[in-house]
Amino acid sequence: KKWRLSRRYSVSTAEFWATAIIPHHDGDLDSLRHHSLLQSSVCYGIQFAPITSIQYTHPAITSVTSAEPRASTTLFNSNNSNNDVNLLQQMNNALDTTYATLIDLLFYGKLPSPLPSGMRRVPTQFIAALGNPTSSSSDAGAEQWGIWRVDPGPRGVYVQDFRRNPSLGKNGNSKMKAGWEFDPNDFWIEEFGRVMEKPDFPVSPGRYMVTGGRKVTTLLTVDPPDGRGRQAWRLEEGTLYDVTHLPCRSARYFPKPGQEGKRSPADSNWNDFPVRPGADMPSVKGCDKQDYAVLFVVAVEK
Repeated sequence: KKWRLSRRYSVSTAEFWATAIIPHHDGDLDSLRHHSLLQSSVCYGIQFAPITSIQYTHPAITSVTSAEPRASTTLFNSNNSNNDVNLLQQMNNALDTTYATLIDLLFYGKLPSPLPSGMRRVPTQFIAALGNPTSSSSDAGAEQWGIWRVDPGPRGVYVQDFRRNPSLGKNGNSKMKAGWEFDPNDFWIEEFGRVMEKPDFPVSPGRYMVTGGRKVTTLLTVDPPDGRGRQAWRLEEGTLYDVTHLPCRSARYFPKPGQEGKRSPADSNWNDFPVRPGADMPSVKGCDKQDYAVLFVVAVEK
C-alpha cells in the first residue's frame, strides 16, 4: 500500500549544486555554510509546490502479463469540498513551517555563546527595515520599521489565488484562512508570490540580536521615540546589508491615487516569482511599491 502526495520540486537541487555551489566552494566548510548561493539552493532547490491532492494506491491485483497501472483513489482534492481544501491547507502550512524550522536550525541557529547579558533566545522573528543597506550602521527612521513575530510566509495567500477568486479580499471577504485581515490599499508580498499579513508597527524600543544568515550576528538597538516621534537605531557590528537575509524579499504596495479599491495582488505577474536573492520585488500594476530589507531576530531582551 502506498500513499502519494501530489507535491513536486520546483527546480533541480542537484543541478543547482553542480552549477552554482561546488565550482565556487573554496574548501572552507564554514564559508560554504554561510554562502549566499548555498542558502539560495536550499530556499529554491527544495521549495515545494503546494499539495493539491492525496491518493491511495491499491495493491497490484493484475495478471503477470498485464501492464496496467495500479488502481488509485483520490481521497482529498483541492477542487473538492471546503473540508478537503482546509485539510490540504493545514498540511501545506505544517510542511512549510517544518521546512522553515529546518532552514532556521541549519543557517540561523548559530548564536554568540553566551548571549549578551539580559538577552533570551526566541523563535525567529522578522524585522522589515528601511535604510541605506551598504553604508548604514546607525540612523534615524526605525519608527518606519515593522516586525513579524511569527513567520508570515506560511500564513500567506498566493497572488494566483486572488486571480482565481476575484472576490478574495473584497466585499467583506477580507479575512484570510490564517485569520489575518487583508487591506487592498496597503498589502505586502514576499519572494514566492505570497501575500502576507502586515507586520506590527513600529518596532518596540529595545535590543535585538539580528542576523542575515551569513557571517554577521550582532546587537541592534532601537531607541524610544524622541520629541518628534523619530526612533534612532544602531548596530554593534556591520551594516544593514550585513544583517539582511538576502533570499527573503518583501515589499509593501499602495494603489496609486485614483486606484484605491481597484487594485489587488491579482494585478501582479506570476512569472515574476520567485524573486532572486537580493533583487528588488516586482511591480504591481496600478500600485506604488516600497521594498524592505528583512532581518532575522534570534534573541530579544528579557
